[in-house]
Amino acid sequence: MSKGTQELREQYLALLDKNEKEQVYQKFIEDHTQLVPREFVQNHGVACQIVLRKLPFGADYKSDFFFLSKSSDDWNAVFVEIEKPSSLFFREGTNEFHRDFVHALQQIGQWRAWLDDNQAALLNMVNTMRVPETMRRNKTYDKFVLVYGRRAEYHANDIRRGLIRAQERPDFKIMTFDSLAEDLEHKDELMLGIRRNEYIDLINEVCDDIAFRWLEPTEIRVTEAHREKIRGVTPAFANKNTGFADRVLIRNESEKIELAE
Repeated sequence: MSKGTQELREQYLALLDKNEKEQVYQKFIEDHTQLVPREFVQNHGVACQIVLRKLPFGADYKSDFFFLSKSSDDWNAVFVEIEKPSSLFFREGTNEFHRDFVHALQQIGQWRAWLDDNQAALLNMVNTMRVPETMRRNKTYDKFVLVYGRRAEYHANDIRRGLIRAQERPDFKIMTFDSLAEDLEHKDELMLGIRRNEYIDLINEVCDDIAFRWLEPTEIRVTEAHREKIRGVTPAFANKNTGFADRVLIRNESEKIELAE
């Protein structure tokens, strides 16, 4: 493990021991996208190396993180909900689920029910990332990840471990905040985006050369500084994709990105 990765791991685990609000952990993960869960990632990796923050869907729902991942045959649409490290799985002194955990499970169920009837609307929102276009006809499977609590609450208790495991499904994984720090040396940074009506705003300056082979530049907005990084890192791909760096949308440096909760 590199020194930088080890320092990130130590900084993150120290933060977990503090009783902070959920937004603090959301922001830390956004600033260090190696920590984004990689459950349900298929052999082609995270599509376009883009993870979206706070993706809204339906009238009332919002996924803390969202990404797509494809194989040669299908797609996974992965919805990630994070709570807090201090959130409890069980009521004190019992093996009965805490009401906060029950509420989190119910929320995933509500998402699943909405997507059963409205998946096409959701996929239309993220078509920018569903490339190449020839693969959009492939089946998409909705997947869900709940990041909740700490492992210490149940790891030494077989009954508690079994009760939590019994809530999982083939399309649903429960993870603790501790687990996000595992295997960091094999997790790349991702481009962090916000879905707008007409484009995706990339709000960090991570560059992935493979992604720029496929993305439509007029559906991506970046800062001028980010564009120059794109131009420098991927000159061959940028030129091949009809001048990607020259056609990408530019966000004014003075424009403040509103990170809605």
